[in-house]
Amino acid sequence: MGIPGDASIAKQAEKPVLSTPPAAGGAPPDVRSLAFALLGTFVLRSASYGAGSIIPIFLGLKNRTDPEVTAGLASFVAVTFYAAELLAAPIFGGLSDRYGRKPFIVLGPVFGGIAIQILGFSSVPFVLALVRILEGLSTASSAPATLGLISAQTASSPRVRGRVMGFYEAATVVGLASGAAVAGQLYERVGVPLAFTLLAAIYALAFGLFLFVRDHPVRSGLAERAHGSGVLKRLANPRIMRFAPAWLAANAVLGVWLNVAPFLAAGTPDPEQFLMGGYSPGQITATVLVFGVVFTVGAIAWGFVLPRIGRQATLLFGVTGLGFTSVMLWVLNDIAPRRADPLLPLVAVMVALGVFVESGFTPAALGYLAEIAEEHAEDRGSVMGVYSVLLSVGQLVGAGLAGRFGEALGINGLILLTGLLTLVAGFTVVLLGRGERRHARRVSAARAPGQARIEPAEG
Repeated sequence: MGIPGDASIAKQAEKPVLSTPPAAGGAPPDVRSLAFALLGTFVLRSASYGAGSIIPIFLGLKNRTDPEVTAGLASFVAVTFYAAELLAAPIFGGLSDRYGRKPFIVLGPVFGGIAIQILGFSSVPFVLALVRILEGLSTASSAPATLGLISAQTASSPRVRGRVMGFYEAATVVGLASGAAVAGQLYERVGVPLAFTLLAAIYALAFGLFLFVRDHPVRSGLAERAHGSGVLKRLANPRIMRFAPAWLAANAVLGVWLNVAPFLAAGTPDPEQFLMGGYSPGQITATVLVFGVVFTVGAIAWGFVLPRIGRQATLLFGVTGLGFTSVMLWVLNDIAPRRADPLLPLVAVMVALGVFVESGFTPAALGYLAEIAEEHAEDRGSVMGVYSVLLSVGQLVGAGLAGRFGEALGINGLILLTGLLTLVAGFTVVLLGRGERRHARRVSAARAPGQARIEPAEG
């Protein structure tokens, strides 16, 4: 799918935007380091969401006998995680540009391991919040540094970058899903605190994998220029600001479903809502695993399609998939009074199809940020730290709103909220396309003989 009259812009968008030479000097990617970084990301996310999924399920089970434990409490605990990530990501991203990326990649599992051990001692709300804060620091440390590494290593090939970004998101999402599945089984079979000790072993595995990542120091000139610049400065970039509402809305959807939906699914059953059936931890986490597998396959597939159809078309497909998923979830939840309805399997398949299509949004968004990072090669970690900032803000907003919507309408409230966020994302993506076409024309008009080559961005 293309934009009429802009075929040349779509083709040019397959090339990287460069205002400064790549930090890697055009050298081929370090495949070994990329592989260990992606594998370590998968394991780290597994451990992180393993703990993160146990908490709302634990609160949901408690809600069956204690009505004082509400969706609002589950929302509050989730918000502490994203607040910590939001505040720390700019700091860690900037430091990774100055002192190297590997130390901050490795620091992530250290924070997580400490957090999970604290969780084994107590489950009072204050301790749950402290645990999520430490896990937020874990993500804030590792994510910007890892994305900065990927951006630097794939600077010479936008096609490779699109695929690696797809693999990164796949590692993230399938890590979250598999971590939830493992945690659910541990919760049911061995109980606490042994389950948390075993999750700490997963953090240790991530630490070991990250040790094999080779750090590639930033050239001294770039490191000096990076000092004093950071994620907040890069957020003021007009191209990032144009895209921010869509990225925030998409991440808010994740915040809604990953943090409050498990609480509602495990809590007091509602006979009028199929997705509020008082399900067991194993059933809930197995569902999260299926979501992760479908999303992962989709993210990988879109990583290959993205260079062919362009970023704008991929973003539009992703938003359309999100809207379709919202409608199918409403249909699925409405089947509650008719659980033997023969349409149930078909509707479930339609939900999975929507998840597959919507998964294209994230690799396209990551590719967009990586493209902007090449305009500021001295600040790759800071620019890619924008990923963590917008991820944190979006999921913080989503988790915060989900508490209110969930208390009022249950899962139907989460579906309604998802539909509203989809409208925000769709409107922003349409405006982004127009803005990027204007940007491309300005860059083309400003190019003069003898200047360093600058390729216009896609609309």
